Amino acid sequence: MNLMQTGPERNSCPVCGSTEATDTPSRYAEAPWRLLQCSRCSMVWLQNPPTVEMLEEDLAWEKTFAAEGKARRARNPVLYKLGRMPKAALQKLLKRDKLLDLVSKYVAPGPILDVGCAGGHTLAGFPTDYIPYGVEISKELSRVANEIFAQRGGSAMQGDAPTAMGKFPRGHFNGVLMGSYLEHEPRAAEVLKAARQVMHPGARLILKVPNYACWNRELRGKRWCGFRFPDHVNYFTPATLVQLLQATGFKVVRFGIADRMPTSDNMWLVAEAAEAKSAAAA
Repeated sequence: MNLMQTGPERNSCPVCGSTEATDTPSRYAEAPWRLLQCSRCSMVWLQNPPTVEMLEEDLAWEKTFAAEGKARRARNPVLYKLGRMPKAALQKLLKRDKLLDLVSKYVAPGPILDVGCAGGHTLAGFPTDYIPYGVEISKELSRVANEIFAQRGGSAMQGDAPTAMGKFPRGHFNGVLMGSYLEHEPRAAEVLKAARQVMHPGARLILKVPNYACWNRELRGKRWCGFRFPDHVNYFTPATLVQLLQATGFKVVRFGIADRMPTSDNMWLVAEAAEAKSAAAA
């Protein structure tokens, strides 16, 4: 498949819908990929994202993740190794997983959906009172995840997220996870609305996305780790992330300063699905 192939251009802001945009952030992009910035809400997005077919095969996560790590090691092997050591040491010291902590606190046991579940490794490590389900666009990874989830009464659907989520019953899930997913999704608003439909009122959504407003992006510029072309298509700040969630029928439950530190490359957010009457009106 030709990797120069792209999908339909996104000329309107994925957060506020405005068509007034500039190419100011284009200094960060790599041809043929083009970045736009909304003149109204300042959201940054990839104008010409890859097609679904590319994401299923040539740009599947298992391929791009490995390629990105190899490229970073090649650019500066010493800094790459040093940059990974403190993170590994800190995780070992704390002996905890932030995602699991958030799920344990905010999501009741029962059916839980991981959007962009890869090979199912995240939910595979959850307590047995959570029944794992997933959505994954990579054909190979969705097959692996389905085998793992089926052993615990769940399943994984292959395909683009809005279509795949439509195969689950309405109001089925106690929680939905989108860890390092929404930055990949050209139809972010559509995906969030689809997620809300399969969540019962009061169910929780847990998000993790790169923080475009972080100081490290300002410092490193084009070399910031959050830039991955072409599979990162949305670049959220705290303000644009909250605006998108509110526009798609979610109420923010947790998004404190510790979850969106300007010193961190990533943001964490917990939101709640709207009540049924609000969901019907949206």
